[in-house]
Amino acid sequence: MPINYVEAFIFAFLSTAAFAVLFQAPRRTLAISGVIGAVGWVVFSYMRKDLEYDSFYANLCATVVLSLLSELAARIFKHPATTFVIPGIFPIVPGLGMYNGMAKLIENNYEAGVNTLLRAGMDAAAIALGMMFMASFFRVLKLSKEQRRLSRLLPKKR
Repeated sequence: MPINYVEAFIFAFLSTAAFAVLFQAPRRTLAISGVIGAVGWVVFSYMRKDLEYDSFYANLCATVVLSLLSELAARIFKHPATTFVIPGIFPIVPGLGMYNGMAKLIENNYEAGVNTLLRAGMDAAAIALGMMFMASFFRVLKLSKEQRRLSRLLPKKR
């Protein structure tokens, strides 16, 4: 069954904006947080369903995209990147996988429960890896910019 990406975008936008409200994000950042989360969800859905990538790679790429957008929005709107990235990751968090894994364990279906929990853990690790990669990338850019500025201020050696 094909995915209607317009509907997926709208519902992901609404859920992300709702989480931003729940976490008391500034009012002027709600719309951009919603867009960032919706873009992340559409990237995840496209890679998972249409390109048939494993959920680990789909989560990794979606997180890299939404972390990049969050870092750019942080610079534009003069707010911390976490204001945008935390609500943005909620649509792709593997909560259903964690719930199903625990339910299978409770039902004494240990093999299926452990496999489901391992898959959900790998997806969560992909999300953390994508966020860490983009935050580190922008941190390196910021440090190199500060080093260039300081080198211009220091007297030149002869």
